[in-house]
Amino acid sequence: MNIMIINHYAGSDEYGMEFRPFYMGRELVKLGHDVTVIAADCSHLRKKNPSIQKSFQEEYIDGVRYVFIKTTPYVRNDLKRLLNVKSFLKTLKRNRKAIYEKYRPNVIVASSTYPYDVKVAKQIAEYDANIKVCFEIHDIWPLSLIELYHISPKNFAMRHIQRAANYAYENVDAVISILPHVDRHIKELGYHDVNYTYIPNGVIVDNADEQQPPVEIVDAVSKLKEQGKFVLMYLGGFSKANALDDLMASAEYMNENIQIVMVGGGPLKEMYTQEISDKQIKNIAILPSVLKTQVNQTLKLADALYIGAKKTPLYRFGVGMNKIFDYMLSKRPMIYAIESSNDYAKEANCGISIPSEDSKAIAEAALQLSKMAKEQLDKLGINGYEYVLENHNYEKLAKRFLNVLQ
Repeated sequence: MNIMIINHYAGSDEYGMEFRPFYMGRELVKLGHDVTVIAADCSHLRKKNPSIQKSFQEEYIDGVRYVFIKTTPYVRNDLKRLLNVKSFLKTLKRNRKAIYEKYRPNVIVASSTYPYDVKVAKQIAEYDANIKVCFEIHDIWPLSLIELYHISPKNFAMRHIQRAANYAYENVDAVISILPHVDRHIKELGYHDVNYTYIPNGVIVDNADEQQPPVEIVDAVSKLKEQGKFVLMYLGGFSKANALDDLMASAEYMNENIQIVMVGGGPLKEMYTQEISDKQIKNIAILPSVLKTQVNQTLKLADALYIGAKKTPLYRFGVGMNKIFDYMLSKRPMIYAIESSNDYAKEANCGISIPSEDSKAIAEAALQLSKMAKEQLDKLGINGYEYVLENHNYEKLAKRFLNVLQ
């Protein structure tokens, strides 16, 4: 089968986020299929963008054919990003016949976060009545923008995006979502006959590229453990959405033998570092970010892990953060401070679920874990590991993905 995935922001291990098209595509190639990923040459999500000289440039990455399209460059999430999106879609539309003739897809997956690429996918598919089109939902646009940024649904841009999403629900052959309960939202819009499948994000098991953590982090955590500290680690982006202010505030209530370690980078890192210095907080350590290939071994240094999110009604459709599955893969128990329609800590029995935005509850959960025997902690960690292998291994997810496409 010739599978085409249109994902504006598609990356790879080399280029960085986003990873799903690459990991899914690579597994589909292993299953004997031809996979073409069409992406923009410029994305603010990647750690590195490809350097291309032509309007269209091919590159093979682990058997997956990438077609990078030259687009309007941008750096931040501002007006230039909109121009970048417009140039990507315009180039695709203008060259749709050439794209069809060269790659002859049997199925096209429109998967760019925003829903505008569905119409382009349908236009490519018009050259052969047998081509099927699938819409893959990452974020629920425009609902995510409306609820997270408090934008009126009557806003012109929101209504425009909603029309594009409605077009997708009315015209595609299948809808795949990385969140479990988006079908509820689709039915709220009045679409009751959509061919819907939930296929979450996943993990790469037994990654040959896995590396040891930086010496600085190993030494810092080792010293804490020599002092008899129970290490509660957060690893990821330092942003408001990850509820790190709640973790910071929990330090005041922590038992003296518990140490918070925050690993990563982001917009709030400098502010948190300054706050720790100004308030002379002794039981929080902030350490440098690590490479993706170092994440698993870094997480293994901890006794337990923290993941949180701010309250939002958007989570009534579920969450599917990659960090959750990375945590599970490390075989470490977690404190799960996310209020959503799905609760991975409970489903996998791999930690303690607590309310969002409750710093005292974080401290109480950390104390509860610190009092457990090592065998109990290990069992919680193994529960998470076994759960993620069964439900979030990209080898298995790719087969489910293929079932939809076929």
